[in-house]
Amino acid sequence: MRNRLFKLIFLISIGLFGCNHGTKNTTSQGGDELINSPEHHFIAIFQKDSAFLKFKTMPNGKIQGSLVIKYAEPEPDALEKAFYHGEIIGQFKKDTLFADYIFADGTKSTKYRNPIAFLKKGDQLVLGFGAIENYLGKTWFINHKAINFNKSRFKFIPTKTK
Repeated sequence: MRNRLFKLIFLISIGLFGCNHGTKNTTSQGGDELINSPEHHFIAIFQKDSAFLKFKTMPNGKIQGSLVIKYAEPEPDALEKAFYHGEIIGQFKKDTLFADYIFADGTKSTKYRNPIAFLKKGDQLVLGFGAIENYLGKTWFINHKAINFNKSRFKFIPTKTK
């Protein structure tokens, strides 16, 4: 069961999906616009899967937002479900957003909490994955330096909607 949870966390870290009403286009040249702007909306598409991310930067520098993951065609025995939804809470450390993803799968009310990380590359956010550990109900990345951003399924780009 614990191994399945780790695999689920890994798969969830691969894609994120969030609401995108009233978004602002935030492009970054110097890198500070993304962190200093009050609201951000991103979209990522990989094959038939889609992901959206929405977050705000609070005055204390913390990030709060929402994420939804949508897999078009999950494998019959795969750990990922067709739909995940939840919130993120975290903060940027240099060019990386480290956050907790508090989510439920589909329409179930059971909540899960897993770490996620996004690397800022220009105006994009690249979802990373890495080894995680769970101890006494808290899950975290074992080694932040070992998080892999190169083989990411999703690269989030800013969206612009009215």
